[in-house]
Parts: sequence; C-alpha cells; structure tokens
Amino acid sequence: MQPNILFYFTDQQRADTLGCYGQKLDISPNLDELAQEGVLFENAFTAQPVCGPCRAMFQTGRYPTEINCYRNGQPLPDDVKTVADYMNEAGYDAAYVGKWHLASCRDSYEEPPVIDYECRAIPPERRGGYRGFWRVSDVLEATSHGYDGYVFDEEMQKREFKGYRVDCITDFALEYLEQYKGEKPFFLTISHIEPHHQNDRKCYEGPDGSKQRL
Repeated sequence: MQPNILFYFTDQQRADTLGCYGQKLDISPNLDELAQEGVLFENAFTAQPVCGPCRAMFQTGRYPTEINCYRNGQPLPDDVKTVADYMNEAGYDAAYVGKWHLASCRDSYEEPPVIDYECRAIPPERRGGYRGFWRVSDVLEATSHGYDGYVFDEEMQKREFKGYRVDCITDFALEYLEQYKGEKPFFLTISHIEPHHQNDRKCYEGPDGSKQRL
C-alpha cells in the first residue's frame, strides 16, 4: 500500500522558530508533532529563498533560473513536469490548499500584471498538474488578510472564509480529508502564507464587478 503524503509548507519561516529545530519556547507544538511522526530534514538548502522561485523549485525539482522562475511574477511553464504530474502517474490523488504564486505574470511590481490571476481563479492549465481538490489563491496576501478572505476551488468558484487565516486554510485541508474515500493514496499540499509579513495588496470587487486593489 502506497503511503499518503502530506506536504506542509509555511512561508518565510526560519528553522530556529520551531521546536523540532531547537527552539526552546513551546511555540510550535503541532508542527513539532508532525516532525516527530513524519520526515524532518536536518540538512536542507534552497536554491532561491524568494516565494515564487522557491515554490517553482518545490514543484519541479529544477533550478528556478532553468525554468524562468528566477523572481516573483514568473508563471510556471506549461511544459514543465511537476511533482503533481509524477504523483498522478504513480496513482495518487494530488490536492492543493493555500497559496500558489505560480500563475500570474508581472514585468515589474510598479505595473499591473501581464497575466493576472492574483485576485481571480486559476484555470486548470495553470495549476501545475493538480487535477482534483483545489482551495487556492495565486497570491493569498492579495485575496485575504490575517482574519478573512477568499480562495477558489477546482470549479473556479470563490470560497470565502472568516476567522484566523491559518485556521481557515487548515480547515480547507480538513475538508479534503473528510471527503477522502481512500480509493487512491493522496498527496496533499497545505501551503500557508504565515509567518510571511503582511501587506496591503488586498483585492476587492468594484461596482462594475471588476477586480481592483486597495
């Protein structure tokens, strides 16, 4: 029987903020328990620590410069094989919850996106091979703040949430687990934005239905 895989990903979190890596204060009991029962990498490095490039590396196993994802605002190429593709081939159900940051395209942060999914649903062809359960915002800090916001599901429908964002994103993952029937092993990614710093790039719907930013 193939094992189920839960990939739990936080954003901009240093190792010394976690008890499993030596932090003396009891501030990460749940993550410490996951580390104790799962896989804990004790000697790991990133080729690029910035959000989008790092995520591109996780999804493809390739250097960000090799696939033109060397900075934020560079979408994942359509022809690159991803971990979701490999998991699909191995008979897994690949699901994703949280922040994606690999669909929109920006020439610069002073200009509007050239390809804009920052406040919109990401179409299936830009989901990196994830074909099933999907509760995702391309730029979660643009569609939410610490205590409310929205993501989109696999049918491209908006899913609003109220409450502490970490809890709400985790609840979406629990939604997947509650409906999971065990027909296939699962590969579930939970991609939080926290403890990433907050910003004010919040999206809202204008009077004419257009997506705008504060």
